[in-house]
Formats: sequence, structure tokens, C-alpha cells
Amino acid sequence: MQMSDLTFQPGNITDVLDTAQLDEYLENLPEWEVTGVSTAMLTREYSLGNFVNAMDFARKITDLAEQFNHHPELTITYGKLRVSWWTHTASGIASNDIFMASRCDLIYQNF
Repeated sequence: MQMSDLTFQPGNITDVLDTAQLDEYLENLPEWEVTGVSTAMLTREYSLGNFVNAMDFARKITDLAEQFNHHPELTITYGKLRVSWWTHTASGIASNDIFMASRCDLIYQNF
């Protein structure tokens, strides 16, 4: 599975990625980790230097989420933004979450 082959699938996704698929994608997303207790989430914490930068980056992630109608959990602290993606209808990590995580990394590279 290539990251470049990923596309966002609108609608109610019900299939989560299996462990092998997730591990393969995570090789291309080394800063992301699987978190969560009852529901698996894909999580990364970005270092942004100060609170204003963290807020500005959060706004860019908000715009991305609105564009695709797929919304993460965001936690803002001084100079850091923690982003967690999961698909509610699948109760775990689906291909759309990988897609969104990769988009977050692209935004971060250009931030």
C-alpha cells in the first residue's frame, strides 16, 4: 500500500485497518502512534514553539477537517498540538485516518 494511492472515502466507513495494514502505513508516518484504550486512535504531537503557533496550526487542521467532514480530537498546550484521528463509524482507525494524518504532516512541513 502506497501513501500516494490513498484517497479519502466520504460516507460511513465501517471497516478498520487490520494490524498488518496499519503497521505498513505507519512506516510512512513515523511520528504517529496508535493510542486509545477502548477505541484505537492515530495520534501525533506537533511541537510549534509557542501558543500562538499552536493555535494557528490548529486552525489549519480545522480547515482540513471541515474540507473532508472528518474531525479529529485536538489538544492545545503551550507550543504543542496533539492531533488524534479515528473513524467513529468504524470504532477505530480506517484508511481515512491515515489519509488525514498524512495531510497534517504535509501542512506541518509547510507551516
